[in-house]
Amino acid sequence: MTSPRSGSGPPAGAPRTWRLLRDGAGPPALNLATDEALLSSDDPRAALRLYAWSPAALSLGHFQPLAGFDLAATAAAGAVVVRRPTGGGAIHHDRELTFCIAAAPGRDGYPAEVVEAYALVHDILREALASLGAHVAPRGAGAPLSTRPRDATLCFTDHTALDLLDREGRKVVGSAQRRTGGRVLHHGSLPLEVPALTPGSGSVSLAAGRAVGWDELADAIISAFARRLALRWQPGELSSAERQAAAALAAGKYARP
Repeated sequence: MTSPRSGSGPPAGAPRTWRLLRDGAGPPALNLATDEALLSSDDPRAALRLYAWSPAALSLGHFQPLAGFDLAATAAAGAVVVRRPTGGGAIHHDRELTFCIAAAPGRDGYPAEVVEAYALVHDILREALASLGAHVAPRGAGAPLSTRPRDATLCFTDHTALDLLDREGRKVVGSAQRRTGGRVLHHGSLPLEVPALTPGSGSVSLAAGRAVGWDELADAIISAFARRLALRWQPGELSSAERQAAAALAAGKYARP
């Protein structure tokens, strides 16, 4: 496995500057549209976006057919169906924190190589969770590095080598990437509580042995990224062009799972 610390040391000069977007809860289609708008943004700065879901959603991986999912159970759980721009299995987004990184691979501390990027981001998240008393570790050898499920597979019941599991072997962190035009979208989920559609999966609160709130977890993640990558945050919002792009994608592409 590639060392998660490779290429992640502090810069020789001034701290790296990343945008920070702490968005809170948003509609499912707009959440994914906003991630894609950041991927295609003209702003060259790397960005970390943290958000939640209202209402809850079942997001399908880019390659997954809708057929085979229990849509009645999905509706009963209060979730709407959307499709992610990234691959992997379906995720029930309910009481969770979702992160999105939009960056140029090989710049601003984000690794150029795919596996190294997963390892680094997940190790930063591992440190953030440890600061809250939630102890997790990568699944490790014996599991594939990635999967491309073509059937009704749920992400949090399907473990890959770099996914973070709790001490009981339950998945707590999974993520996916999309790379295009010299940029990367890297987003993933950290359930605060076990989602109804994946009752055997883990959660941050289970791993910590106590209730962990969204803001507490967000603070820990922001601090862990800043420490590890020697970051200086520029808190802000989407630009006018990014908002327009996100609104158009939400009304079009992401309105049709």
